Amino acid sequence: MTNAFIFVLGSILLVLLYIFWRQIKRQQDSRQKFDRSMDRQFLAMLGGDKKLILRLLRHARQQHPGKSYLWYHEKVIRDLERDRRC
Repeated sequence: MTNAFIFVLGSILLVLLYIFWRQIKRQQDSRQKFDRSMDRQFLAMLGGDKKLILRLLRHARQQHPGKSYLWYHEKVIRDLERDRRC
């Protein structure tokens, strides 16, 4: 009885770990695709000036410490779009 219970419990744990691992992998893959599209958007918005992109990202990190890499990209793009509307 206890061996069967341990086997079932172990099997359930392995399945849950596999599902969790797949979710993390899927999020990483989509984040990488999104980062590449954001990088292309940056280059297009700023005429390919990579040094300017790095300065803007560095400034955003200094102004808002502790945020994610993706948040800084989104913030700089939003700020650029906002400034171009004026």
